[in-house]
Amino acid sequence: MGFIKFTKGTSLSDKDRKALQKLLGAEKKKLQSALKDVDASLSVLVKSKKAKKKK
Repeated sequence: MGFIKFTKGTSLSDKDRKALQKLLGAEKKKLQSALKDVDASLSVLVKSKKAKKKK
């Protein structure tokens, strides 16, 4: 994903703003799903670590 550098006085057209919002929304969904995967992995690791300590 590329980054756009904005300076003072820079404004986006409605078309560009909507496209950027759509892109950022898609990126947000990807990151949220990746975060869920990481959380699931962490919970599995924590459970297995606790099970080993109990033995």
